[in-house]
Amino acid sequence: MKSYSITRRLVTTVLLVELLLTGCATAVSLLYERNQQLRSFDVMLRGRADSMLAAVQDSEDAQDNVVLETSGLDLPKSDLYDVREESGRPLGHSSNWNGADPAQLRQTKPFVNLTEGGKRYRGIVLHGVRMVDVEGAGPGIARKVVVFYAIPTRRVTRELWEAARFLTLFNSLLLLITGAVLILLLRRSMAPLSALAARAAEVTAQHWKFEAPPEARGARELKSLVEALEAVLSRLERSFQQQRNFVNDAAHELKTAVTVVKSSLQLVNYRDRTVQEYREGLNLCLTDCERMEDLVQRLLTLARFDQLDAGRGQGLTPQSDVAECLRGVVAQLEPVAAVRGVAVVAELPESLEASIQEEDLITLATNVLLNAIQHSGAGAQVLLSAGTGDSTGIRIAVRDEGEGIPAEHLPFVFERFYRGDASRSRQTGGTGLGLAICRAIVEAYGGQISIESEERKGTVVTVDLPAPVAGIVAPAAIVAGN
Repeated sequence: MKSYSITRRLVTTVLLVELLLTGCATAVSLLYERNQQLRSFDVMLRGRADSMLAAVQDSEDAQDNVVLETSGLDLPKSDLYDVREESGRPLGHSSNWNGADPAQLRQTKPFVNLTEGGKRYRGIVLHGVRMVDVEGAGPGIARKVVVFYAIPTRRVTRELWEAARFLTLFNSLLLLITGAVLILLLRRSMAPLSALAARAAEVTAQHWKFEAPPEARGARELKSLVEALEAVLSRLERSFQQQRNFVNDAAHELKTAVTVVKSSLQLVNYRDRTVQEYREGLNLCLTDCERMEDLVQRLLTLARFDQLDAGRGQGLTPQSDVAECLRGVVAQLEPVAAVRGVAVVAELPESLEASIQEEDLITLATNVLLNAIQHSGAGAQVLLSAGTGDSTGIRIAVRDEGEGIPAEHLPFVFERFYRGDASRSRQTGGTGLGLAICRAIVEAYGGQISIESEERKGTVVTVDLPAPVAGIVAPAAIVAGN
């Protein structure tokens, strides 16, 4: 994806919006200025037309006509005017008038726009009456007069262009200042983000310490990002630490197993022995190899579930019959329980389905139940029960009457290779991976596993699995044997 600058986009967007607004404001201002100019122009135009109407005087001839006296008027040469009686008799006009009848110019409005000699004019048509005195003949004779007067509009156009140029220059300067201020403010505003990125870049696999800059933590817009970074880095650090611990512990366990096999072989090879002694030594090596094979198998199981996101297996099909699988596990472990003098009691329904692969359910139940048997003394009882739990989920519980787990060890029992009593683990052949595998299986299917224990009273392991959801196919990565 092509990279882009947020600052540039923001500045461009703001400037475009401001340009649009200033353009609209300029247009409105020019329209208002034009109206004001035209009003003033029309007032001046009407005044000059009135002056022209007042210049119509009695000619004092025998026909009692009127004449136009412009000698007392100071009129611009560029103005147009034409004065005549309503009957059509001309009284006078400007030198640049084309001789048209002004009465023909008037339509519905007193003001008209026209072009004369390549110039634009705005004119007005006035209709007035001049009284001609008649000696001894009453009030006088009324002469109707039509006056047309027009002034070039170039002054209005020039002033509008001046206003437009001023507004354009002013708005351009305003846009430049706004752009510079925006760039400065955005760079200062983005400084906490840059500082946060620089601080995050310092995090490495060897150095996980991350402290957000105060300016980034203080910005409300960056608070959620800071918290997300801290949470992600914390999880990554914990994951890396778990991986390191896992590799170290696995290497230690494998090294110990290899050392035991090597020692057994060296002991057998130390001197000549009988066939029986050789056979006993080889059987001992075989036992150690089986223990090492079991450790590798457990590590592979953990690695397989580590590749899955927690909850990805929720609702997998086909479903497994929990009751039938648990009855099979009980039958499989009955000889072990009999040797230790432990009674296993199963309280199971006729049928109970859960969204979990049968092989994974057997592994889960075997680890939990075998743990309970190994940690129970002779004459003790282990209770295995299954049924519906909270929110129509499936709940499996294993309760034993063993010595229990000390409170200081309880928070760590699901960690890999954790063994609260190393000597006891050696007696039972434990690797410290059983409960870790159980948690990995349960979490892969979106369930939960918990453990409650009290010293000298026993332990309860509870497994909650989601109810079956039809129509979801299991991914190949979680099928047993992959």
